[in-house]
Amino acid sequence: MIPPTQTQGSRGMLYVITDPNEMQKVIRQEKAKQPYPRGIVEAEWPLIDWLHSKGSVLGKGANDDTEDKYGFVGRGETWKRIRSFMQTDMLSPQSAAGYIPIMVEAATLASRGAPASAADLNGYANRCSFDLFTALMFGNLSKMADPQTGHDQENIVFCEAAVNGMDKMFKQMSSPMQLLLFKLGIKTGMYKDMAQAFETATSIAEKKYQEFRKRMDANELTESEKSSYLRKAIVRQAEDESVREEELAEIIKIALTAAIDTTSSLLSWNMLHIALNPTVQEKLHAELVESTQKCGGLNAEALRKGNVPYLHAVLRETHRLTPAAPLTVLKENSLSDLDIHGSTIPKDSLIMLDGYSVGIDESIVDSPKEFRPERWFPDAVEARKGTAAEILDHPYYRDAFSQGSRKCPGSRVANNEVLIMISQLVLDWEISPPQGYGKEDVTYCMHGMVHPNLPQLQFVARN
Repeated sequence: MIPPTQTQGSRGMLYVITDPNEMQKVIRQEKAKQPYPRGIVEAEWPLIDWLHSKGSVLGKGANDDTEDKYGFVGRGETWKRIRSFMQTDMLSPQSAAGYIPIMVEAATLASRGAPASAADLNGYANRCSFDLFTALMFGNLSKMADPQTGHDQENIVFCEAAVNGMDKMFKQMSSPMQLLLFKLGIKTGMYKDMAQAFETATSIAEKKYQEFRKRMDANELTESEKSSYLRKAIVRQAEDESVREEELAEIIKIALTAAIDTTSSLLSWNMLHIALNPTVQEKLHAELVESTQKCGGLNAEALRKGNVPYLHAVLRETHRLTPAAPLTVLKENSLSDLDIHGSTIPKDSLIMLDGYSVGIDESIVDSPKEFRPERWFPDAVEARKGTAAEILDHPYYRDAFSQGSRKCPGSRVANNEVLIMISQLVLDWEISPPQGYGKEDVTYCMHGMVHPNLPQLQFVARN
């Protein structure tokens, strides 16, 4: 492994390391008391400022003089309290699996819209993400991904505003000039565009939340709505009062706004790799057909890794070759200096894990530019043990959702969204790229995550 690299940024010294075993040293220093561990959200200064400007209860803690000052986006007791509430009924495997039936219904409808959306597949991926996440959040079907299905136009407005807001936020975060102007008290056009987009998205999310509560109070929820995350959260809030009602409303608004970008990036990259690798696609299709026939349809059992190992290997290979978030873990060594491969990193330094470079290192990965899901089969993993390539199988390289106590609370349901949506697309369609389009033609862009600029793929019905 190479020594850590360092750069002096506008917010201090940042060290980037490539060895996940060394990153574990950092995470072991995470405190069980204030100040709690650092999370990437603390770097999202445009969002933090916007929350404060709106007077959001998520942006303010109980005490302005402590680590709790910034509330949910800080490192104090407010973060811990709200985070604990938020991840309940979402992060455990059992909880996440409970939402699979309604998400499969959403994916079945969303898949039908693929051919009609071929000219704007990045937008289609956003709408699929919205459909599947709102299915688990509210327990109902928004039917937005298929343009031929009747749907609420307000959902389109929400989706576009949420994606636009996240895009403008991350562009500001990556611009030293934007930060300098912000520190001088200047709200730039980009900041104002972000604020307007977030205002639009959260206003619609607030309306959805209030309408759900009204129907719940009137005992008008359907059976699937009674099994939704939101209904469970409302019941928990009333029973234990670990969060206030206004905090719950804010949690739902932010969760809906932030949920689209990550999943849509993962969907887009997987869709592209499947289209570019027809042999992989046919193997995956055969596996999915066998599993769904054996398990009685696309369900939790059919998606279990033991039944669809190739599907899980495809997602893992996509993440190796084109991670949606190449730099996924941001922490600090809050207890002491750390020795990382012969270099001393001073206490209280910012440290980030590079989750991309090792996966394309020719000295570790055979033919790293080739898409080979078989790399992740048990026999291949076993063969790497005791070699330098064993590091590929470290859990910190597994996905784009960070690690430690600040790991994305929706990581498990997001992974299920991708498993379900990709499975449904491959079951329904033979997907191919435009004639003459190859992997060398792939371009990408940075919003919140790294997204491929999807070409106009072709979808031919399998049945």
